[in-house]
Amino acid sequence: GAAQRLQIYRNNARLGFLATMRATFPVIERLAGVEWFDHSVREYQTRFPSRCGDLQYVGAHYAQFLRDRLAGSPFGYFHDVARLEWAYQQVLVESDSAPLDPARLGEVAAREHERLVLLPRTEARLVVSDYPLLAIWKAHQPGAGLDEVRLDAGGAAVLVIRRAECIELRELPPPTAILFEALLRHRPLRAAAAALAEAHPLADLGVALRELVSLQTLHGFRVEPSPGAS
Repeated sequence: GAAQRLQIYRNNARLGFLATMRATFPVIERLAGVEWFDHSVREYQTRFPSRCGDLQYVGAHYAQFLRDRLAGSPFGYFHDVARLEWAYQQVLVESDSAPLDPARLGEVAAREHERLVLLPRTEARLVVSDYPLLAIWKAHQPGAGLDEVRLDAGGAAVLVIRRAECIELRELPPPTAILFEALLRHRPLRAAAAALAEAHPLADLGVALRELVSLQTLHGFRVEPSPGAS
């Protein structure tokens, strides 16, 4: 009957949604346990149901959901772990962008350096956390042995970037992370340098910038018009 067919469809939709979430957030599942994770996904699906046939993006709001659900609890760090796992999924499907050739920066006149906007690669993300995020992620990979990680071990800024052969996760030094975060917001170099100086007064802008170039996190650049230019 029609009601039975509709129930079969609903059940298959729930199972497909759950399978996608398990594939997207395996570390959260290992941290929380299968039963808790499945229950949270059922609750999440009622609040954020899939609106299209492509299940790739059903986890877009899960980190926000965990933040609201677990605020004030000992498991509040699940929010940041979910952010990292979602960043991983994002870079998997982003379009390709070629790394910046550093020699091209020589085309920019010195007087225009402060108006230079360096453009990060489309397949790169940065996840900043007050928790040792990369250590948590590594400890909960298959075969890692689930080593205990101290949550009070300090924060981390994790670069997630797609390479030709893999997705790379790398912890950035705080100055480099501050600079890259500003560039991800498409802030000109003068504003990015000011943000770095405010957060780390003794940091060397050149060192941080060279590290971002060497890690091939940048794609291109543009120069903002000078003030008053028509």
